[in-house]
Amino acid sequence: MNLPGLASVPGSIAAGLRGAVLLARARPEGVERFSNDPATVIRSFWALPLCLPSLICMKMLAWADTGIPVNGPASFVRYLLLFSVGWLLFVVVSHYLASTINKQDNWPRFVAVWSYCSVIENTLIALGELPKVLSAPAILTQAAQLVTIGWALWLGWYGIRLSLDTGKLTAAIFLAVDLTIGIVMAVFAGGT
Repeated sequence: MNLPGLASVPGSIAAGLRGAVLLARARPEGVERFSNDPATVIRSFWALPLCLPSLICMKMLAWADTGIPVNGPASFVRYLLLFSVGWLLFVVVSHYLASTINKQDNWPRFVAVWSYCSVIENTLIALGELPKVLSAPAILTQAAQLVTIGWALWLGWYGIRLSLDTGKLTAAIFLAVDLTIGIVMAVFAGGT
């Protein structure tokens, strides 16, 4: 059985990841790897399960520090569900925001860029936690976290700015909305 459009999924995922890696390397041509049509928005949701390895890694690293809670499996499922809800909520809110600044024509590409950059961002944040688990000196641990979180924030801002073709401040506002939604979802997840 052949499902329509399914053959294009691996190519779409590969293009999205290549584009995000280019953007992470400060290469603006990474945006050109993303189409700007409604199908791009739908295909970009494949980035959500691609975040799963880094989300699992971050949760396991956190539990290595604090111990696995009694309700570990339920806590982890809640964490994943709220991550997904936050993801979808930002997509909806960003559609509204893009319309208010007359950038709705750029929104499909923006969603795809944001989605695949999220894969890279979550991977960076997970990597930044590794020195702590490996008992590295505090200065090295803190430096790794600072560099990886800073790089992830910069990538989010850079991807937003290029994909929406907007100014620095507008991109910072979109990033602040994204971070706020993420923080609220983390609070609801219980932080464990």
